[in-house]
Amino acid sequence: MLAPLVAAAALLSACGGGTSQVEAFKPARLLVLGDEASMLVDDGNADGFKYGINDRRGTAAGKCLLVPTVAQFVAIQYNMVFAACNPTPTSGPNAGIKPDPKAFIHARLNAQVDDATTGLKAQIDGIANVGSSDMVLVMIGANDMIDLYAQKKAGTLTAAQAEAEATRRGSVAAAQINRILRTGARALVITIPDMGTSPYALTADKTDAGAAKLMSTLSTEYNAALRLGIDSTDFDGRNYGLVLADDVVAAMARFPGSFLSSPSNVADAACNSATPDTCVLTDSKDTTTLVDGAKNATAPTNAYLWATDRHLGPVALTQIANQAISRAINNPF
Repeated sequence: MLAPLVAAAALLSACGGGTSQVEAFKPARLLVLGDEASMLVDDGNADGFKYGINDRRGTAAGKCLLVPTVAQFVAIQYNMVFAACNPTPTSGPNAGIKPDPKAFIHARLNAQVDDATTGLKAQIDGIANVGSSDMVLVMIGANDMIDLYAQKKAGTLTAAQAEAEATRRGSVAAAQINRILRTGARALVITIPDMGTSPYALTADKTDAGAAKLMSTLSTEYNAALRLGIDSTDFDGRNYGLVLADDVVAAMARFPGSFLSSPSNVADAACNSATPDTCVLTDSKDTTTLVDGAKNATAPTNAYLWATDRHLGPVALTQIANQAISRAINNPF
């Protein structure tokens, strides 16, 4: 009597039943939505800059591939390149031949979720033919938390109103993600870190007591609305992977010695540059765009949780990217 059951189980497994993938999802395109944390700015030679720490040491092309963003890590997983980071190979069988870009950045500078020009709806509207062969990476909301705090400080919103607006914006982001998923595309959805732990919030708190606590609350409300707003009736792990950047950054802030090189710093930004995309590591000890503590460290970029007052540093990005890639590989898309 066991033989038919064994045969049935084998057939079910072969047809995609059970808990493992029969064939991994291989997207034709990677579409990146969000804010400047996912952007690459072309330097004119397809060796672009990112908003955070840029390692421009050496003379070889391809420095844009160093200290990658989360989007870059995911693109590498799928053997894809972005137009703004596509140096010509100088060796190997494809020497002198650039691959065609299959990864595309639609993220916008200073983007906020519901902004008519830079928001998620505007970004999605600008993409042609989103469908079942696409992987969409979504990482947005950090700028919204800073905006809501600024409005509360200016007196145009109360704390309660700011919290309600954070919830609304999380719901707006979820609605746009539902819109993406209805096309058949798969998605990697990344929560925002607790912006109350950012150097921006900690600096604000020195002159405006309660600023950091409020921004932590706003971040929590936003993430909760984002997660709850994705339609659980129609979509689950077969459609999208949830990447918990908030949990990653919280763990790093609480146990920095487990993640960051010594002496670790979770409160300050590594960059002192006014413009995030000009924070450039030019050698291991000294550069005009890093703070003194980062200049003196053996591995300066690995000691800091935050690159700028609002953008995460390389170690945090790597940790988040590891979780994103795990979702991409293991979710039964």
